[in-house]
Amino acid sequence: MAEATAEKTACENCGAEIREGTLFCYNCGNKFDDALPASNGTALSDEAKNALDDLAARLELETESENKLALAAAERKKARVTPKKKKEVVWDAEENRSGLLFFFVSLFIFILVMVVVFIAVYWK
Repeated sequence: MAEATAEKTACENCGAEIREGTLFCYNCGNKFDDALPASNGTALSDEAKNALDDLAARLELETESENKLALAAAERKKARVTPKKKKEVVWDAEENRSGLLFFFVSLFIFILVMVVVFIAVYWK
């Protein structure tokens, strides 16, 4: 049995697959000048061609305004972002103090906790 393959065309602008006889790309709106409906042999009237040209012009204006809005939003976002200031932390150890006071305070707290635990366990 012979296999039948249909040749599929793609949009030059976005690469989307287009059907036979279409005038515009369904994905991006690109106009095809040579894609007149060939299957039924009818041609478009001048009024229909003008309407399609008007639609194509409106689609181009909409995409331009969307691009302008996106650029303006990016500029506003860029203006709101403030650079973070670098902070430098320097440790200055005091040479006059010794760790003896810290040691005795820690020892006192440890002994106090041990006494409380001993009382709690054996004084039931």
